[in-house]
Amino acid sequence: MKVIYVNANNLQEIKESAPHVAMALGYFDGVHLGHQKVIRTAKEKAKAQKLSLAVLSFFPHPKSVLFSDKEVSYLEPLEQKIEKLERLEVDVFYIVEFTKELAKVEANDFLEDYIIGLNAKEIICGFDYTYGAKARGTVHTLATYAAIQQVGLSVVEELKWKDQKISSTLIRRYLTERKLSELPRLLGRFYKTKYSQKNGLLPNYSLPNVGSYKILIEDQHSIIECVATVKCKKYIQIHHELSTLPNLLTIQWVDHVDRLETIPS
Repeated sequence: MKVIYVNANNLQEIKESAPHVAMALGYFDGVHLGHQKVIRTAKEKAKAQKLSLAVLSFFPHPKSVLFSDKEVSYLEPLEQKIEKLERLEVDVFYIVEFTKELAKVEANDFLEDYIIGLNAKEIICGFDYTYGAKARGTVHTLATYAAIQQVGLSVVEELKWKDQKISSTLIRRYLTERKLSELPRLLGRFYKTKYSQKNGLLPNYSLPNVGSYKILIEDQHSIIECVATVKCKKYIQIHHELSTLPNLLTIQWVDHVDRLETIPS
């Protein structure tokens, strides 16, 4: 998979060599099952039209730029998102630098430069996708534009779990409410973070709320089952012999432990 970082300065150069693609649009934080549905729909369109499969997203998160006084809770860093998209057999991942200047670009201009300009012949997005200045672009304006440009458009309906839309917002809520056992129904697997025993949680991950949890630590050749206590947003206590573990840990978060006395000493 080619990972291409796009900004206002290099956009024109990238346009010149951009392949014809079926392009999935979204932020894709967590690459949950709803996101995967959008990408798999794009993959079907790419195969049918003999196009490359592309995903277009942003970094940093638009809210972190537009509301700099508010902390944005990311579910995962770009590196992990890239790994997931590669497993979904995406050919090109466009990462557009989100800036205050980009936030002022009108909806049709954004489509002209970053979607049609990057040779999207099929556009695929979720039903609630918005774009352009003040999010004035919607799937309805996108449908009108796509018809004029004579490109295909597929709008993917929401995917639900327990009558709620599967979303990054719902995943964050379940982390806050300690409902970790629900997350595989949203993500397709347990929620995963990387943690340094020396420096704490790596950037752009989120920990569950303060409390104790069953976890799985991915060792080089095995999986270690134990319990971890979340102390704050960055640090945890692992109830295991730490000297046998590497400094950098990959942790799968399984379930909340109700009673502290269940933690082994």
